[in-house]
Amino acid sequence: MTQERDLGRLADTLKRIAALYQFRSLDERLYGRLTVSQSYCLRLIYFEGARTMSELAGELRVRLSTITGVVDQLESKGLVARQAHPKDRRSLRVTLTPAGRRLYGAAHQAFLSHLEPLFEGWPAGEREKILSFLEDATEAIQGWQKSPRRKAKHR
Repeated sequence: MTQERDLGRLADTLKRIAALYQFRSLDERLYGRLTVSQSYCLRLIYFEGARTMSELAGELRVRLSTITGVVDQLESKGLVARQAHPKDRRSLRVTLTPAGRRLYGAAHQAFLSHLEPLFEGWPAGEREKILSFLEDATEAIQGWQKSPRRKAKHR
């Protein structure tokens, strides 16, 4: 295969991964209960800890009004709670409830269980090469997003 053909195949594969993992239909429910936006919000709080509404909106790149609706929905499902901010009494932080932690934890473990067979039988050094390549691909895509018309320099 030529390098150009391999690059096309890589671009297509990355696009398909993104579509499967990030951009599924807003009408599809994750684990029967969550929209895409709700799952993004839970994921952020699960891995990064409590966040203010402004922090959630900024990190998820949505408007504050959008995140307010998402958090309202998650709160009505008993998955998050709003709590007073310990350092700023004018602000609230969104935290996971025990039910939210269990739901997202189980969802994440289910996701990982589908990835686990991909690494079976691969030595640690080979897994590291694959992961390193994917991290490099992520950085290349971020560079393209920042400067879509300029070609990145090869390292």
